[in-house]
Amino acid sequence: MESRPPVYQRAYFDNNRRWKSAPYKGNSSATSRSGRERFEFTLMSYNILAQDLLDGHAFLYANNNPHALPWPQRYERLIAEINAVHPDILCVQELQQDHVDMFWTGLASFDYALLYKKRTGGEKTDGCAVFYRRNLFDLVTHHEVEYFQPNVNKLNRENVAIIAKLALKSNPRTNLVVSTTHLLYNPRRQDVRLAQIQVLLAELDRFAYSGKLPNGIPQYHPVILCGDFNLQPHSAPYRLLTEGYLRYDQLSARTLEPENHSFGESTGKHFLPHSLGITDGCQHDTLKDRGQTHRDSTVPPSDATKLYHSNYLNESSASPSHEEMAGKKGSPKQEFSTGSLSHRFVFNSAYRQEPGKSASKQSQGQQTATTFQDEWITVDYMFYTPFRSVAECNRTLPNWNLELLGTYALPTVEQCSWQIGHIPNMFYGSDHFSLAARFALTTPTEKP
Repeated sequence: MESRPPVYQRAYFDNNRRWKSAPYKGNSSATSRSGRERFEFTLMSYNILAQDLLDGHAFLYANNNPHALPWPQRYERLIAEINAVHPDILCVQELQQDHVDMFWTGLASFDYALLYKKRTGGEKTDGCAVFYRRNLFDLVTHHEVEYFQPNVNKLNRENVAIIAKLALKSNPRTNLVVSTTHLLYNPRRQDVRLAQIQVLLAELDRFAYSGKLPNGIPQYHPVILCGDFNLQPHSAPYRLLTEGYLRYDQLSARTLEPENHSFGESTGKHFLPHSLGITDGCQHDTLKDRGQTHRDSTVPPSDATKLYHSNYLNESSASPSHEEMAGKKGSPKQEFSTGSLSHRFVFNSAYRQEPGKSASKQSQGQQTATTFQDEWITVDYMFYTPFRSVAECNRTLPNWNLELLGTYALPTVEQCSWQIGHIPNMFYGSDHFSLAARFALTTPTEKP
């Protein structure tokens, strides 16, 4: 039976979580003005707080209502909220492995397929999941990203991601790449999160690539990237994602703060070892000529990269030589250790974020938040690519193929502080607020 929020919970959500139309909502009819078909769908992302993590860090929840913390009570509220949103695609972080079947059963009102990846490391019990409706999407292929890479200091953590390439059942030529991740928490290690994002962007490039323009600029299938990134809008990794470029060589070695805001040595030009085969353009160096080596419509296999993965036991990057670590080998020198990172995706955030740190107290109160970490902040995001390439960022072009229609509005800092209070509580089942957005996906005008 479908789980619905009780009346008091629905009324509470209506006061703090409402659907808002996007500022520039386009033609919402089934067929656009250009004659291309449009498919509308809802995607939801939720860090649901693994019970093992809650129990292991009970001191963080000392001020919460103790009756709101046990898993059976939290599960009921989580499932009720998710089923009220009715997502066609659901991305989950911190889903405990021994809760997967129970959670999946709670979503039985829709016939969901499931992809799940537990964090690496034997003692970890939670991971990421992607649920998608079988009657709407077919799975083309997927990959479970492991950020852990042997002998690489910036990639020695157990965090993971999932990338799924989906095709519309109603139009199999229309693809959508969905990815969810949960990056390292440690506030002092922004460099680790940046390294994890560099790996994820390279893998997204492998999955979403659909061909090249005549001038050589790559084109991509629509991408939605969401999850708990454990970073704020003013951070260096966020700027790389949203601006497509980041100069890192003069930022501090771990926090990635500007030199005038930090002490100690700078990052320098060498960031990741060449042995990983990931260029400063966030691409696999082995796939630069994929137009000749792989058909555009297929995703190159994992063993076409130099990344280690526990499922494949690829040792090519497990023991980089001193020469490689020093940046002496691999692809042309200008593709590695340049002091800056870039990528070719055009990522917009579904939710508006204020990047500045110096906002007034009044404006800070009106900013939205997704969790509480000493203060109400935003660390969860949903990024999407409205255009197929950086050369086609024009709403009138036919390659405007993923449109944001609306979002499930987040509460403001003021609402969190004065109305909602500590979470989880008797209304919200997690220590994060969920994200959800409605999109329109347009079909390609020609065969990819």
